[in-house]
Amino acid sequence: MAVSIDLLSFYRALFERSCDAINALASALKNHYSRRGYQMTNAQGELIQDPFCRGLGYAVQWYDILQVEVKCQVETVIQQHRDRIAKHQASLQVPNSPSPTQCAPLLVQRCPACFAGILHGRPTDEGGDIHVAMDSNFHHRHRYAAGDCPSFYNPTYFLPKSFVDTIGRHIDKQRKRPAKSHVPLVPDEAVDQCENAYEAADGKKQKAAMDSFDDTGIMALICRHDIPLFFANIDSPGEQQKYSVALLQHFFSLLPPEATVVALYDVGCVLARTLSKYDILSVSITSRLRFATTAMHAYGHEWACQLVYNPRICVGLGLSDGKGTEHLWSRLVRLIGVERTSSRQRRLWLIDRQAAAIASEMRIDLGDWIKRGIKEQGSAAQDALDRCEVPIEELQSEWSKQRQSQLSIHAYTPARLKKELDTFLALQADEGSTSQLRVQLTTVGSDCLAAMSA
Repeated sequence: MAVSIDLLSFYRALFERSCDAINALASALKNHYSRRGYQMTNAQGELIQDPFCRGLGYAVQWYDILQVEVKCQVETVIQQHRDRIAKHQASLQVPNSPSPTQCAPLLVQRCPACFAGILHGRPTDEGGDIHVAMDSNFHHRHRYAAGDCPSFYNPTYFLPKSFVDTIGRHIDKQRKRPAKSHVPLVPDEAVDQCENAYEAADGKKQKAAMDSFDDTGIMALICRHDIPLFFANIDSPGEQQKYSVALLQHFFSLLPPEATVVALYDVGCVLARTLSKYDILSVSITSRLRFATTAMHAYGHEWACQLVYNPRICVGLGLSDGKGTEHLWSRLVRLIGVERTSSRQRRLWLIDRQAAAIASEMRIDLGDWIKRGIKEQGSAAQDALDRCEVPIEELQSEWSKQRQSQLSIHAYTPARLKKELDTFLALQADEGSTSQLRVQLTTVGSDCLAAMSA
C-alpha cells in the first residue's frame, strides 16, 4: 500500500493537536473508498475488514522517524557552525578576561529563555540561576499483556533505563551506610510528618498493580516556563527517589559548573533531607542545588517546613510555583488510553513525540509567557506595602525573628510528646486516677525537659 506524503504530513499535524488517531483515520479512509465503490481484498478475493490500519500505522511511524532524523542532521550542522563562531570569538578575547559559560546546546534548544544566558553563579538563597519543577504521574501506565516490539526509536526526552537503575542501586548502597552528621534546616519531626502525609514521599507505597502493569507512570522535569526538559519512565510500584535524583543528575551534567538551580517538588523537603544525610549526589551538585515545594502542595506541609520550602515565602523565587507540571499532564491526558494497549516502545514514542510538539508550541509563545501578569503582580505587591505604612527594613527584621523562633526545636513539639500530653489531659479529667496522674505527670515532665534541651 502506498501512502501520500501529504497525507502523512497532515496526520503529523493532527497528531500534535490531538493524539494517536490511526484507528480513526484508517476507518475514515475505508468508509471514504467504500462509498465510491472501492473494496480492498486479499489474494483469495475476500474482503479485508480493516485494510488501512496496519499499513498506515507503519507509514506514519517511519515518516515521523525520518522527519526527526532530518531535524537532527540540520541541528548538528548548525551547531558545528556555532562552535566555530564561538571558537573564533574566544580567540579575540582579551587575555586573562573571564570567558562566558553556556549550557549544553540541547538545553538551549528546549528553552532559550532559561538556558541561553552566559552569566551564572547567583546564590541559591537569592533565587539561583535556573528554576525547574518535577512531578510524577501514575496514570500513564502500560499493560503487561500488551507486550513489546523491536526497538525502532531512540527517545530524545526519556532517560535510559540503565541510567535510572544505576542511580537506584547507588542510592540503596548509600542508604546502608551510616547517615552523615548535618544541621537540619527544618526540625526532623516536621519533615517526618510531611513524609507521612504525602504518598509521593513513600517510595514503597504501591500505586499500580505490578501483575497487570509493567510500566506504572512517568516523572517529568520542566523549566520555569513549563517546557518539558526530560522524562523518566517509572517501572516500580511507587514513586522512588531514584527517578527524581536521576533527572537532577542528568540535568546538572548539561549545566556550567557554576550554575545554580532551585528545584520545586511536592516533597522537596524530604528529598533535601535525604541528600544531606547520604552521599547520593556529589558536593559539586548539592552545593548548587536548593529545594522548594510546589505552591499547590506547600500549604499541606508543616508550618516549619513552609518557612524554608514554600516558594511563596522563599526569597528570590518570584512567581515560580512549580504547577507547570499539572499543565503538562493536562496536555498529555488524551494519550492515557492509547498508551495502555500499545507496545512498550510505541508508548515511549507517543509520549516523546507529544512532548516535542508541546515544547515547540510553548517556545513560540515564550514572549507572551514572560510578559503575562508580571506587571500586575508587581503593582499589587507595591500597593500592599504602601498600605502597610511600615518600613520594609522593619518588616524584614520582624519576619527574620519570627522565622528563627518558629524553626527552633523549642517551638516544635514532637509527635510522641503530643500523644503523651493528650493522655495526661485525659487522666486529669478522671478524678479517680490520682496515682496514675502522678506517674504520667512525671513521665511527661521528663520528656518535656528532654525535648527542650535537645
